[in-house]
Amino acid sequence: MDEHLSVIKEFLAQHVKNLPADITPETTFAAIGADSMTMLEMMFEIEDKYGVHIPNEAPMPENIGQLLALIEQYKPAAAHE
Repeated sequence: MDEHLSVIKEFLAQHVKNLPADITPETTFAAIGADSMTMLEMMFEIEDKYGVHIPNEAPMPENIGQLLALIEQYKPAAAHE
């Protein structure tokens, strides 16, 4: 899961201005200024990178921890091993 957090931090560093250095799973996307378009782009990038398909019906994560949980929940079974 630390690898996923690093990827999320990298993405946010490239797409969010004035990103705080202390990003944690509790950090909300609203607090760091990630708008809905940024969130969609990040979700697509995560799906591509990890072979994850997050259904449209899944709730949009409000914080980093919720996004990490979605990645874990929907990553391919072979990746769980």
